[in-house]
Amino acid sequence: MPEVDLVTLADAGAFVSHEHQSHLAEAVRISDWSIDAGRARFLFTDGQGGLQEVRAHFIGTSSTDDGTWLWGWDNINGFPPAFVKQSERVRVLGERYAIPEFTRSTLPLTEDLAPTILRAVKAVTGVTAHFSAPTGNGATRAWLLLDDPVLALPRPTVVRAVAVVTSALAGIGPVDHRRALTAWTEQRGVGLADAGDDVVELTLDDGSLQVRFDPSGRIAGLGKRLRSAPTTPVPVQPQPLVDPEPAAPPQEEQTPEAENPQSPLRRGLLQRLLGR
Repeated sequence: MPEVDLVTLADAGAFVSHEHQSHLAEAVRISDWSIDAGRARFLFTDGQGGLQEVRAHFIGTSSTDDGTWLWGWDNINGFPPAFVKQSERVRVLGERYAIPEFTRSTLPLTEDLAPTILRAVKAVTGVTAHFSAPTGNGATRAWLLLDDPVLALPRPTVVRAVAVVTSALAGIGPVDHRRALTAWTEQRGVGLADAGDDVVELTLDDGSLQVRFDPSGRIAGLGKRLRSAPTTPVPVQPQPLVDPEPAAPPQEEQTPEAENPQSPLRRGLLQRLLGR
């Protein structure tokens, strides 16, 4: 099994995280929000004035006052298991692959630690939308994953893929471009093939996109080809790259067969990503 670490996983989650946060800002437009920790729910008003209620997963808190990150699995507030379920899964994965940042309850906070952790968590859980909320306790912020079909991303088209790649490269800072792109295609169900000469080709619903890398492995060019009759985009949830065995969830939270962490699909995604 190839080495797994925080930076590798954060690179894997970089493009899909950027895409989903842009979708929340531009299409969902969350306002007037509240958190119901007891029911593991996030409530908000959307851009059309509709009231929405979605599943929330508490990942952790960051505090610039004392310079720390605190994982949600270190459940000092006694939150119900459903609210810290994904955080606990990350802890289990950290123990399995010896990722210290996932298994230490408190970490020294740096400027990019919280975004790095969220990208990595999204890569391993497949829940790729998040929200950061002030807690009312000084400069402490809570970080939540949000999970519901109402937040699902549209199907990836050629134009959307170009927008995701170009805007992500402009806005997310240093990242392994090959790993981020490979992971995005895996998570979004996009075909990926080697076209030779440091070029890969993505097969999308309405055409194809060729991506050229420079000698240092950075994306250096894009070339798109559209079909004459694109299919109608429909919402789709990103695929997780790996999902560690969780602690036994409450009865209503039982994991369906399609999300079984032992399934070949779940294990294969992470291996294909890290093995490239």
